[in-house]
Amino acid sequence: MKNDYIDELIQAVTRVVSPNAPLLKDVLVIGGMPEPTQNLRYLSYNRHTTMEHGCSCEFSAVAVINNRRAREWQLVGTSKKISGWVFSSRWTRNPLDLFLNNLRCDPSVIEVLAEADGAYTLLGILTMSDFLTSSPAQRSEQYICPVVAIPGMDADALQTVKAFEAANRIQKSGFIGLQLYRKRGSLMV
Repeated sequence: MKNDYIDELIQAVTRVVSPNAPLLKDVLVIGGMPEPTQNLRYLSYNRHTTMEHGCSCEFSAVAVINNRRAREWQLVGTSKKISGWVFSSRWTRNPLDLFLNNLRCDPSVIEVLAEADGAYTLLGILTMSDFLTSSPAQRSEQYICPVVAIPGMDADALQTVKAFEAANRIQKSGFIGLQLYRKRGSLMV
């Protein structure tokens, strides 16, 4: 395995959050890159927390996507409709499932992956918790966002990825004992 893939993926993550580079490098080396016939490879549990502007930012790298197989991995037609029902935000509580399904159903993001210069993309989950709440009885708000780290993106690809990340942002809020999940971006794919 070449370390330049790993360094490029870590550098691509810095667009959104400052990762713990040694931890992330270890996770990527141990997890490895997808084989040529694999669509993605899940990574072992990892989590890095930082504080920025009164928010706690928790980043987890969850999977490495094989860009060379992006078009074969895309969901279309009946498969796309069925996966939309199964992985609806109404009953799916695992953000990774929601983000992966929405990624596979979004033709513009799949095209960006397929046209990327690098062979791999890192998918992560960023959870931001706002500790500056107005009421002591109200819990802090949490935002859960996908991070699609593609090395060497051009400006158009970057805008497509940012739009996908913003559209799939989830807000978790509520009172103590009652948690609510609300979609905060535009409609899911």
